[in-house]
Amino acid sequence: MLAQIHNLSFEDDEAQKWDAETFEELFKIKGTEGYLLEKDAQPLGFILFRHLYDEAEIITFCILPRWCNNGYATFLLKTIIKSLEQKAVKRVFLEVRENNNAAIGLYHKCSFKQIGRREGYYNSSPGNKIDALVMQLELSN
Repeated sequence: MLAQIHNLSFEDDEAQKWDAETFEELFKIKGTEGYLLEKDAQPLGFILFRHLYDEAEIITFCILPRWCNNGYATFLLKTIIKSLEQKAVKRVFLEVRENNNAAIGLYHKCSFKQIGRREGYYNSSPGNKIDALVMQLELSN
């Protein structure tokens, strides 16, 4: 199900689509967790993250297009942040495509700060490279 949600969320970019095996392998890595957001038993989106000791990384995060701009992404991200605070996580990291203005706006709204850039980190259709912004959130717990 996660692969289907992920692929629908990124349907305009083949390079971002992940298969079910990718998700299976990610969940085999120690500290990997996911939260599925549902409404009336229908999936809206999910966030996949990994935490180890006092740090966490958001691996992927998506909301189905028809549910975007309704506050669900903000709700899900804030829920994860609270959960990580309870686990004594001090810093949360993520990478985001430099051209994903909606996601960047959400991360800034939730107090993430850009701390770096990875040149050509993401592949994009048709074979272009896009820089990743590396962002961090300092948690106060």
